Amino acid sequence: MIKKSRNCFVSYHHNNDQRYVDELRRVIRTIKVSDYSLKEDIGHYTENYIYKLIRSKMRTCSVTVILIGEKTGHRKWVDWEIWASLRKYNHPTNKLKSFKPNGLLGIYLPESSHSVPDRLQDNIDSGYAITMKWENLNKHFESKVNYAFWNRTKLPYRIDNTRYQMRRDYWNILGFRV
Repeated sequence: MIKKSRNCFVSYHHNNDQRYVDELRRVIRTIKVSDYSLKEDIGHYTENYIYKLIRSKMRTCSVTVILIGEKTGHRKWVDWEIWASLRKYNHPTNKLKSFKPNGLLGIYLPESSHSVPDRLQDNIDSGYAITMKWENLNKHFESKVNYAFWNRTKLPYRIDNTRYQMRRDYWNILGFRV
């Protein structure tokens, strides 16, 4: 039986969690996992250009995988990637460049604490996004990706993308955003 290939956009905190993306690529052989994450500082560009860049990288993906580590929820670009993942896009002239919102799969990394991005938490609470533990990667990743894909096609009305986009990274000190 031929396995269905799914393209995934992987969103994560580059400085802290790159080793997990590398491991994800080694472990997962049944599903195509494509890392379309931003690889350079593009903060000097306009927000519109940044959104177009993220959107173009996600165009061929159906599920966004968010690696939830200690500082993931503090990262502006992670929020932007989730925001872009949840937007439907209709290209004005080329239908092939249009796409539906992505399914969301959050994976809790083996950290002592987790910083869940607020936008992801909104969608976990609504029943649109699903989660799993890193420790179950070998056993459940394929079924969780397929479940997130199913949510994308059957439950788009549960998408909660109402928050404003984060404008900068922040740190959490004693429970306060700084």
